Amino acid sequence: MGKMTDYIERAFEDDGKTSPVSPKVALLGLSKVYGALGRAKRLAYEKGVLEAKRLPAKVVAIGNLTAGGTGKTPMTLFAARWYCQKGARVVIVSRGYGGSLSKRGAVVSDGDVVFLSPHEAGDEPVMMAEQLPGVPVVIGSDRVAAGMEACDRFRPDVVILDDAYQHIRLARDLNILLADASRPFGNGHVLPRGPLREPLSALSWADAVVLTRAGDGAAGDFLSHLSGELKSRAAALPVFASSHRVSLSDGAGTPMTPDALGPAFLFSGIAKNHAFEEGARALGVSIAGSRFFGDHHPYTEAEITALEAQARDCGASVLLTTDKDRVKVRTMTTMPLATISVSIDFGEDLSAVTSLLDTLLRP
Repeated sequence: MGKMTDYIERAFEDDGKTSPVSPKVALLGLSKVYGALGRAKRLAYEKGVLEAKRLPAKVVAIGNLTAGGTGKTPMTLFAARWYCQKGARVVIVSRGYGGSLSKRGAVVSDGDVVFLSPHEAGDEPVMMAEQLPGVPVVIGSDRVAAGMEACDRFRPDVVILDDAYQHIRLARDLNILLADASRPFGNGHVLPRGPLREPLSALSWADAVVLTRAGDGAAGDFLSHLSGELKSRAAALPVFASSHRVSLSDGAGTPMTPDALGPAFLFSGIAKNHAFEEGARALGVSIAGSRFFGDHHPYTEAEITALEAQARDCGASVLLTTDKDRVKVRTMTTMPLATISVSIDFGEDLSAVTSLLDTLLRP
């Protein structure tokens, strides 16, 4: 199974062309079936065959078209904090990926107390609950049921759906699509031949696009990945450029400098581990060694013990990880544990982004 997973992940990175004798032909066939199902689902809602359920609150959906990390969590944190600053009551609804209670649904936090562990709720919901005092977090793979639970319990003005672009059974008032500016659509193929969760035609459901890890001219580069009718549709969308800002803190969340950190051993289990390592290097961290795992990795105590032994052998004095990983391992570590946090920075597009968010608060 591991070799097949590695093969599929490598297929994501190629140019999308497939030789007639390549095993990727089978992946391409599955992609076409998967893509057709995605188009049929969207079409059923467009034609009124299926009707999206509406919550008694304004709903913002934040998601992407590709599998893997595009910065959805930093965007969700940004939006939640902005709405709170405006005096709105906010609740976050997340699937709770990897959590044992995801299927049943549960309240992770009431805004004051975090009730569940990462094992129960998933790593990202717990991380968000801890970083957003005053903002309840609810999980559930059934977003409609989780959204109704959130509204019944907390009476929010705004519900933010984390990673929900494909969950169209729940109506939304603002649909924000995130895309990695360096390669927004991968090789252009739908899973499993490529990283797209659904065909590019789903782009037309977005109200705005946020390009993450973007530089100058990112909006034009984004359009260059499209063609024909899709390009004309996308040209009418607001496209905002953003960058990720990284910061360093100790186990208690106190900011610190790389010099105060000392030689660090890096480990993480996120979609783009290389981005975490690049962030550490950009901060000037002295990296003694590293070990990386798959996204949402469920660490065991044995793994952490082995990891710490490897870190000491490398001469590291501290473990360095992500916020998402920290909530899972902090009770297992004996070495000092520090984190790199990621926030989203809109630069010149900040006022335009907040103006978009503000449309939900206007009468």
